[in-house]
Amino acid sequence: MDMADLLGQENASWCAFGTWASRTAGLSIRGESAPAIVRTAVNFARRVPPRFPAIGGSFGRVVQQVSENVAWGNLLVFQDLGPLFVKLIENLGRPESVGPPVTPSASATPEVLVVERCVATLRAGSAGEGGQDLLISAVRSYGRAYSATHPGERAEHVLLANLYVGLHEQIKLQQPIAQALSWPMDTRRTPPPLRRQLQRSWESVVTRQLMELRLPAADFTATRRLASQRIGSDIGRTPGGARFPATLTHLKNIELKALLYDIDRTPNTLTGSAADNWRMLGDRMNFVADLFRTRQQERHLFQTPFTAEQTAVIREGGIPVGAPLG
Repeated sequence: MDMADLLGQENASWCAFGTWASRTAGLSIRGESAPAIVRTAVNFARRVPPRFPAIGGSFGRVVQQVSENVAWGNLLVFQDLGPLFVKLIENLGRPESVGPPVTPSASATPEVLVVERCVATLRAGSAGEGGQDLLISAVRSYGRAYSATHPGERAEHVLLANLYVGLHEQIKLQQPIAQALSWPMDTRRTPPPLRRQLQRSWESVVTRQLMELRLPAADFTATRRLASQRIGSDIGRTPGGARFPATLTHLKNIELKALLYDIDRTPNTLTGSAADNWRMLGDRMNFVADLFRTRQQERHLFQTPFTAEQTAVIREGGIPVGAPLG
């Protein structure tokens, strides 16, 4: 059983997005997502080190620092979120087995009791200070989605939960992301104003030109083909040509609308969804909000990222080869 079994195949939970984002992260960790020009420069510098030691070394540091910090961030996210989703899946799928309620209530349903038991394992407080208030809100929203009977109501609860998890995740990732985007050359002798300008310009260039998210194409199962979404470009419309799925076009959930008001700088449009500087939390969440909303009902997100043979290699601690790694 997984989140799709609990919530249905109509709406992808954060787990589906997280799986594919982690797969993209894997490319960065192995240095395979760097553009060809960067990889060529690194290889050339290794062969002829006396020629361009500074430039070649800088390219190499870019690849290395991105790899190391993406690996660190990926580990942080799954250490934080993995146990929570396991607990939610194991218990919400069989609410009749739940024990006495954490806070006794004669009217509490088994599903509510399960949700509150999961909540009781989380730490109160802001994500920036090690708390998990956003995850508490997410778990309760997933619980409401599980109990909802109207398709639109369920879709909105899932989107709200996904955004709460996404916001928690992005706050936790602030330091790894900042370090991955640090200016790669020595600036100790550079005047501070110029140093800050170089750093901001570098972050913008990397965001707009080098960063992408790879999601499964509609025919992924047959072709293993991935579709690239540039982080520095506006998010494309749904395969049907709409801005958002029908059940997520005209929102009714007040809590969801309030959260989107805070994080989506261009409400109800995809224009302006591109990130200019991935180091900035606001830029990341502005992009994530539209990504989640447009793609939540794409069925191919539920497809398995790896073949059975590749999965077996991963479980044995190895690195799989062949599609869909490219």
